[in-house]
Amino acid sequence: MKKIAFFLFKCLAVSLGALSLLFLLNYRYEQVMETPYSDADKFHYMDSNYNNIQICNIGSSHGEYAFTYTDLEKKRDYECFNFAMASQTYDYDYAILSMYQKHFSNPCLMFIPVSYFSFNNEVVDEKEQQFLSAKYYTFLSPRYIPSYDPYIDLVTNRLPILSAGEDIIKILPSFSLKAYAAETEASFREKAQNRFHRHMDNKEEYFLPERIDNLYDILAFCKDNGITPVLITTPYTGLYSDLFPEEFKEEFRRTINAVSEESGIPYYDYSEDERFSGRLDYFSDADHLNAEGSAYFMEIIEKEIPEFREFLQK
Repeated sequence: MKKIAFFLFKCLAVSLGALSLLFLLNYRYEQVMETPYSDADKFHYMDSNYNNIQICNIGSSHGEYAFTYTDLEKKRDYECFNFAMASQTYDYDYAILSMYQKHFSNPCLMFIPVSYFSFNNEVVDEKEQQFLSAKYYTFLSPRYIPSYDPYIDLVTNRLPILSAGEDIIKILPSFSLKAYAAETEASFREKAQNRFHRHMDNKEEYFLPERIDNLYDILAFCKDNGITPVLITTPYTGLYSDLFPEEFKEEFRRTINAVSEESGIPYYDYSEDERFSGRLDYFSDADHLNAEGSAYFMEIIEKEIPEFREFLQK
């Protein structure tokens, strides 16, 4: 009996020691790890700073970079918010809107970006899917997260060291040098090629019915909450848009125009707008506007989109 008790005591001691070591390593890792979900930090201030949102947008990185509200907020006293994040799909847009439903003013204007890849799957494998979905576990309630996975919640919010992989070496002292290179037309062209192949290669279907249904869900949410939606495709460089076959663009336009006509929601297409397509100085890469390009884009849509202009006049 004593031997059994001693054995159980040793097992308990070893288990407690292992757990203590795990938590110590996790504490160290959280101190030195880079913040992979920094674009989600803005949602941590939602409850305290944004309770009457009048102008906003959702979407992926195209929306994140195209819409800037500095002038509207500081000079004209509007409450604005950019809900977009990199590779964000419509089902996550809808999840975010559902969680923050009470934060919108009535009336409110919402830009809904529609990109060439909005209706297909952005991720290329399960590992990337897990990484991209993990950031939503840092601010969304589990009941709003599509296909909620307790394991992802654990490794994202509780013990990120469990998913560190090769990054675990960051807990060791190290020194690094960062190199910065100026953007050139050649680098834009290379990034355009990389983006194109990422969005187009190895995809069985470019226009998934569930993605279209997700967009309809968002439009229904807007209708139920006094929000005026505007469907819009943000500007791309010609280096990017020219890579897509005309047959693909025609199907894209048919798809989004069908949604626009059926829902009665206007759609505006700036994807190949000549005021932007040849101006690399307006872009940070092949398909994302930089600060100067975004400011110019906001000036243009205020003049050219009736719903935006009329909302501001009211």
